[in-house]
Amino acid sequence: MRRAFALVALALLLAACSREPKAKSFILATTTTMQGSGVLPMLLTEFKRDTGVDIHPLMLSSGQALRMAEQHESDVTITHDPAAERRFVRMNGAKLYQQLMWNDFVIVGPPNDPADVAHAISAADAFRRIDRTHRLFMSRDDQSGTNTKERAIWKAALIVPEFNPAYLKMGQPMPALLRSSSEMRAYTLSDRATFEQLAGELQLRLLYAGDPFLRNVYGVILPRASSRPEAANAERFVDWLLHGRGHSLLERYEIKGKRAFHMM
Repeated sequence: MRRAFALVALALLLAACSREPKAKSFILATTTTMQGSGVLPMLLTEFKRDTGVDIHPLMLSSGQALRMAEQHESDVTITHDPAAERRFVRMNGAKLYQQLMWNDFVIVGPPNDPADVAHAISAADAFRRIDRTHRLFMSRDDQSGTNTKERAIWKAALIVPEFNPAYLKMGQPMPALLRSSSEMRAYTLSDRATFEQLAGELQLRLLYAGDPFLRNVYGVILPRASSRPEAANAERFVDWLLHGRGHSLLERYEIKGKRAFHMM
């Protein structure tokens, strides 16, 4: 009798366990600048605290993140390449696409500024000064939103940077590129948030900012509804980000006492 009772109790326990909800999570494909700025770790922690849902982030270039969504290998994206985002939506459709927030790109370089970038009158003029003086410039060259903006500035300056032997294609995410530029006393283009997060450990100075052309806009895409069970968690995250506590957290997020992002 006792053995039978024990077997029944075990069966009931196993049945109860099988009814326990599976761990709640989803995949977020986003840019390395979200990690480099420190804002991504904050969002992971706070969303889990509010909802119990885990975010599994993939830190990629904007182009790579959008390809992950196109291949149905992520549930939501946060990127900063508006032209590529619009192209994705046009070609693949989306349940939601909304520009979320913005900061700006900045041109940084060696403290002694041998190309005199600090006196440039525009971002294009700053790049012309770097090219004219044959100073070292390090490019991300990784299909990121930062790289897209960099190429647009060279185009506006009417310069093919590859003609300059001091133009180096690094293929590195933003934090690594800033460290490489610091070591080599090179110029580069950075998003402001990542640079300010790392500035204390770099031998680089912010030399030029303020051109409206340097505005850096982040957008969130929720791809078309999929059969992935994680899709509902992704929708919950996007709503939290756009209309819930996530929005106010981003609005108040600071780096060294300075507001890092402006909400759209």
